Amino acid sequence: MDEKDQSSIRELVRLSKIYYDRQWMFATAGNLSVKSNLENSFWITASGKHKGHLTEDDFVRTSIFGLELLESSQGNKASAETSIHASIYRFQKKANAALHVHTLDSNLLSFHTTQTERFKLVPIPPIEIIKAFGIWEERPNLQMAVFYNFGNVKQIAESIERFFETHPDYPLPFVLVEEHGPTVWGNSIQDANRHLEAVSFLFQVMTRSK
Repeated sequence: MDEKDQSSIRELVRLSKIYYDRQWMFATAGNLSVKSNLENSFWITASGKHKGHLTEDDFVRTSIFGLELLESSQGNKASAETSIHASIYRFQKKANAALHVHTLDSNLLSFHTTQTERFKLVPIPPIEIIKAFGIWEERPNLQMAVFYNFGNVKQIAESIERFFETHPDYPLPFVLVEEHGPTVWGNSIQDANRHLEAVSFLFQVMTRSK
């Protein structure tokens, strides 16, 4: 592992403890990833790791194409949600980090997506926090993508890929898997963290306005 990758992983470990304290990543819930300095690969939290006690050894490096496990330690395995992160890196060219958590509000929101439709576009309120996404238009008319929570995570990833293929100009840096949680991305870990904090506040507003 080169020095840049190690520094990125160290930052994800730091954030994992913050997210655990905020009750966004209880137990083994959620996954954090960052693109590697090595081409066409990324580091992601290994399967089954408690996010309140994450260490730098609890990450694996995986290929963006084909999900081949490229580097691991202590017998770690890639999380099932690795396929979702890979889909984001393949289709969102500015994504260099992706963060997936399970906030309470994201699980309370209900949009009744179905297996057949796979996703819905849902309006979000034009509140001030949207500026954190780099959207400065006054009272923008925005819709977020909400996906059906298939038991097989690869089906969720396939749904997200289909959505990106048909909506190449999707303006928001996050998607929501219903009854599961949001996945955000950004040009850096810092950008992705800013987007995640904004998404958390947005969902709090949406749950309280229902």
